[in-house]
Amino acid sequence: MGYEDIFEPIQVITFFEEGKLYPLRFKWKGQVYKIKRVNSHWSVKEGMGRQHHFSVTANTPDCFELVFDTTDFNWQLARVYLEG
Repeated sequence: MGYEDIFEPIQVITFFEEGKLYPLRFKWKGQVYKIKRVNSHWSVKEGMGRQHHFSVTANTPDCFELVFDTTDFNWQLARVYLEG
């Protein structure tokens, strides 16, 4: 399995519950990916805000790393982990 750095803006549908953030779907290059599982979540202090990283499995064999930046409230696709 290899990975590819992407770092492109994406659109994400997110669910908030009790102060926690749960990504449900994201759109990248015109395709919508339904998130089946959040594999892991971690956050990193970045300047005045935080970046929340999510490793997710979607409706493909690949794994994706999504990043939410609390400074500007934008999402980006950081990496794709390619299966095979």
